[in-house]
Amino acid sequence: MSHDRGGALGPEREPSPEREPSEREHAVWDRVRRAATGMDHHRAKAALDDARRAAEEASAGGTTAPDTRTEADEWERITDALADHAGAYDPATDPFVQGQLTARSHRARRSPRD
Repeated sequence: MSHDRGGALGPEREPSPEREPSEREHAVWDRVRRAATGMDHHRAKAALDDARRAAEEASAGGTTAPDTRTEADEWERITDALADHAGAYDPATDPFVQGQLTARSHRARRSPRD
């Protein structure tokens, strides 16, 4: 699976290049990353399976569940990243997370000050 934001649950949630992820999405990603810190691939895969089940149940129940889908997508990305090495997850060494932080920093410096 790729490391894009589309994930296994569908590309309709992939942010367009024009749309910045919401603060809510960032909060979900941060929550998942904190939970994943120190996990090996096996534990992250179990968390991914739980997150997918929660997203599917919410969807089957007719409720809109963007947070559960966002959570499952992030667990999938982390699980994919852990499949490439034998270590534990650490956001400080996650290239995707570091890229996000750099981009946020650049945007903050470019935004007009009030």
